[in-house]
Amino acid sequence: MKKIALKILVAVGAIVILASVAVAGHPMKSESGWFDFENCAFCKNLIEDPGLLAHATWESHPIRAGMMNIMTVDPAYAESLTKAEMKMSELGMKIQSGEVNPMGIKMCKSCQTTGMLMMSGVDMERVEGDAAIVTMMTSTDADVAAKLQGIAKRNTKEMASMMGGEQAHGGHGHGEHPKKEHPKGEHPK
Repeated sequence: MKKIALKILVAVGAIVILASVAVAGHPMKSESGWFDFENCAFCKNLIEDPGLLAHATWESHPIRAGMMNIMTVDPAYAESLTKAEMKMSELGMKIQSGEVNPMGIKMCKSCQTTGMLMMSGVDMERVEGDAAIVTMMTSTDADVAAKLQGIAKRNTKEMASMMGGEQAHGGHGHGEHPKKEHPKGEHPK
């Protein structure tokens, strides 16, 4: 159970961090510490390639039984994402083996919260398609599902705050996609 939860934390961490859609001039840490791309032991791996975050998009949505994340990565940066996820996985394995004490490493609140919640029996399904990676985290336990929904909402809120009050994705929030404003294939980057 711990091994699966740790792998899930790494995958979720990658998805959550790619929310940044890093734009020059925006901070790499939210005021609340929910996101901390520079100091989180897991997430800092995602900024080793300075172009990775700028070439990814991310949306987090509450769904009936939890949350859903949708991520796209420019194919030119797929290898960078793979390398970052491998490093995150290696850290997770060191934690699992006892070589690294999770209490002795810095994690952003998003990784802490998601990791703790994953240990309570969250079901995770990840689909890596040609156009996007979709990850659904769900639970039959209503309290856990509500907490997952809360994470999805907070991810969106914290990212908007980090972007200086702007909403990522061309002026609209992750959960507020104005489909009528741009036809398929013409999404503002």
